[in-house]
Amino acid sequence: MSALKAAACLCGTVKMSMTLKPGLGACHCSSCRRWCGGPLMSVHAEGAVEVTAGADAIKTYASSDWAERAFCGECGSGLYYRLLPSEHFPQGEYIVSAGLFDDQTGFNFDHEVFVDGNPGWYSFSGEENRNRMTEADVFAMFAPKEEG
Repeated sequence: MSALKAAACLCGTVKMSMTLKPGLGACHCSSCRRWCGGPLMSVHAEGAVEVTAGADAIKTYASSDWAERAFCGECGSGLYYRLLPSEHFPQGEYIVSAGLFDDQTGFNFDHEVFVDGNPGWYSFSGEENRNRMTEADVFAMFAPKEEG
């Protein structure tokens, strides 16, 4: 998925444009579930997200030492989860709510993270067709590599 995609919050105040990496995922961590009321269904931006309208309405919340969540200060729509710059993501990385896109073509539900955080009152069919990672799997991906 290399075409530019447009996204907007519920009230239309915040508008964004970005190129997306392939795939769509679900995050089952307790922070995402608290933020969304269920799993966060999201796509990863390729590079930065361009805010084309409503930048002054965007509010952010530092949800951990390594990430922040952004939302529209007018309607409350969750916009993105941004990994702060690090060894693994020198420019940071934007994980954008999939529901913000009018054009839903090209999305392929191919991964789930923090699957051990799923509370058990929902499930998705076809899990054998997705990469499913536990909390330990996710943090192991970002752990410093041992020299030797």
